Amino acid sequence: MTTSLDDVKLRIKSRVPLDQLIGETVTLVRRGTSLTACCPFHAEKSPSFHIYPDNHYYCFGCKETGDAITFVRKTREFSFIESLKFLAGKYGIDAPELDESDTLKRRRGEHAVLTQMMVAAQEFFVSELASPRGEESLEYLKNRGFSAENIIAFGFGLTPSEGFGLSKHLRALGFRDDDMSRASLSGMSAQSGRPYDFFRDRIMIPIRDIQGRVIAFGGRTITNDPAKYKNSGATPLFDKSGVLFGLHQSREAIKDKRRAIIVEGYMDTLALWQAGVREVVASMGTALTVRQLKLLSQQTKTPEAIVMFDGDNAGKQATLSAIEVVLEVPEIRVRAAKLNGGDDPDTFVRKNGADALREVLSNSVDLMDLAIGSKLSGINQAAIPSIVSNDFVPWLSKIPDQIKRGYLVTRISGLTGVPVEVILRQLHSFSFAPPPGARPDSAFAARLGVNPASKESLETPILMPSRALTPVEKGVLGHVYFAEAGEIEPGKVDSFMSKELALEPLWELFSRQVAQSYAQGHSPKNDPMVLAAFSPEEVAVLASLTEMAAASFETADRNKSIDTLITEQSRNNIKQSITLLKRQVQIAASQSPQDVPKFLAEVMALSQNLASLDRPI
Repeated sequence: MTTSLDDVKLRIKSRVPLDQLIGETVTLVRRGTSLTACCPFHAEKSPSFHIYPDNHYYCFGCKETGDAITFVRKTREFSFIESLKFLAGKYGIDAPELDESDTLKRRRGEHAVLTQMMVAAQEFFVSELASPRGEESLEYLKNRGFSAENIIAFGFGLTPSEGFGLSKHLRALGFRDDDMSRASLSGMSAQSGRPYDFFRDRIMIPIRDIQGRVIAFGGRTITNDPAKYKNSGATPLFDKSGVLFGLHQSREAIKDKRRAIIVEGYMDTLALWQAGVREVVASMGTALTVRQLKLLSQQTKTPEAIVMFDGDNAGKQATLSAIEVVLEVPEIRVRAAKLNGGDDPDTFVRKNGADALREVLSNSVDLMDLAIGSKLSGINQAAIPSIVSNDFVPWLSKIPDQIKRGYLVTRISGLTGVPVEVILRQLHSFSFAPPPGARPDSAFAARLGVNPASKESLETPILMPSRALTPVEKGVLGHVYFAEAGEIEPGKVDSFMSKELALEPLWELFSRQVAQSYAQGHSPKNDPMVLAAFSPEEVAVLASLTEMAAASFETADRNKSIDTLITEQSRNNIKQSITLLKRQVQIAASQSPQDVPKFLAEVMALSQNLASLDRPI
């Protein structure tokens, strides 16, 4: 049986010593069950980077998280497959299927077919524009300021007027109808069962990836279609949230200018290129995403990006959500240049020229100030407290990082005049109010450990886990949560919930609530007080378990099922301890030989414990 790529991934993750891998770049210090260090992904003085026994890492400063494969991909800028091959070679892990995987071959073949099809479609569109039928569209492009040379250089094309012209052409070249549909070049008529062209009566612009390959198209209507612009749908080659139009062509200019200009549409990009401003890319009508900004940073190392909003779109675009994107990619300083009136970058540069555009860029402001300021512009001073309470506080409550949240509170205070302590007080009240149905004088207060009337409850932080539950943890918690009253032996629930499980605070609190409910004779899944102790944000995290189907935990013997999971966790813990001790033996052999017997004795004892767990009863 052919081993899947997922199997290879799990094999490599389980055999790569993550502490040894990361320890090659940073100094690790043991604290409890985890290893800590100053984060290799961002500059810091106090260590906030942790490596946990389940072979994953997490930084409480920059929120980077992952496993050995993720670490290699991010630190060495390798692809997924390159990372697997690197780790397999470095640690002597047998993984021949990385070169011969049927899955990889199939995916590679599918991508090759779609890529060839996109090339054929691009050539077809270009030939249509060059035909006598394309004269009117060529004249339109020239009237918009595009030179004949740039019409060719930018790859402009034209769709045929008939609704199946491209489909018929591609079929004649041997391409299949289902591949045309997968590439978002055609759809299938429900009436005739024949493919029809996805684009019709449009001037076409090729969208390329960072290697310059055509992966999608954008089309500008030449009729009265109310959808002036239309993009390819999502395909195996194209996900617009992770693509910046024009980055392949503008990458060197961005590096040279040490800045990138981000506009909304591809026609804006092409118009600025035509005007000699080459350091431009487009988000293709989508709000700027973290993936796009990270791609820009990785490919150009630019320290600055200037987002240029349309004049009539600035208020809509300068949203608070844009700040969250910027905070996720701190290596790029993002500013905003605002056009006045109804201009977009395309019309502005054609009317006023490149020098006027550069003047607008020179007056760009910090995106954060623009986004927050757009909420405050034109309102009466008396309305500012309501804006802070109704708009800013709910948004701030969704930002888990306390440093980022504190920084934004300070900025908002400076722009609104509302004191920092007042915003914080309102934020605490909003974030930690009991969820609907909770009794603040019981479960919520008990969770906080204070008198229900005490204001100290407002200072309790939201408990957000840094990782997902392991299968064993999810299994144990799920079996107890979905158990019927009396199904588990009395007195064993607390043992089940605590034995061997190193739960993070949110799940540990949940386990206590579940155990208390069960001890009172309830079925936890039907007891509203189990979740009454949690904030809405915490309930949303707990939903990964509580909203699962009860059938997922059906069993003939729930006690036995839980014992099996606990035994599996014990086995995993012992194996991890043995691995760590063996490394200690290697270190001691060269640095303190007198400690070797002690470590070997511990390895022997743990090995005997492991054998007893594996021994049939």
